[in-house]
Amino acid sequence: MDKLLDLFSFEGRANRAWYFWHIVLDDLAIFTAIVLIVGVAAVTGSPLFLLPAVGVVLAGTWMGIAITVKRLHDLDRPGWHWWLLFIPLYNVYLGLVLLLKQGTPGPNRYGTDPLAGAYPSGYLTD
Repeated sequence: MDKLLDLFSFEGRANRAWYFWHIVLDDLAIFTAIVLIVGVAAVTGSPLFLLPAVGVVLAGTWMGIAITVKRLHDLDRPGWHWWLLFIPLYNVYLGLVLLLKQGTPGPNRYGTDPLAGAYPSGYLTD
């Protein structure tokens, strides 16, 4: 249960793989849920089924923002830098940084290294 609640938290750090797969899977889950719910609403003619779609979109958006903030924390950047993704062209640069740049090695002000202990000592050297 802690891992599920961790998806909605803005605390801690997320490495590149964790960020990539959560963004892909969150988007896929949101898209699938919306298609199914809107399809059922269209077949039944009841707008009542659109309410879960709104909940799924809100939860997925919250999770996407949370994982992006954690990824920014891994790069030792504050979470408010998430808002920079709304600036045209800079958002492309920041998106590539989030996907490709290695996080801060060792602990930083946002928590411990998510890859700590994942590799033998000296394996990842710059």
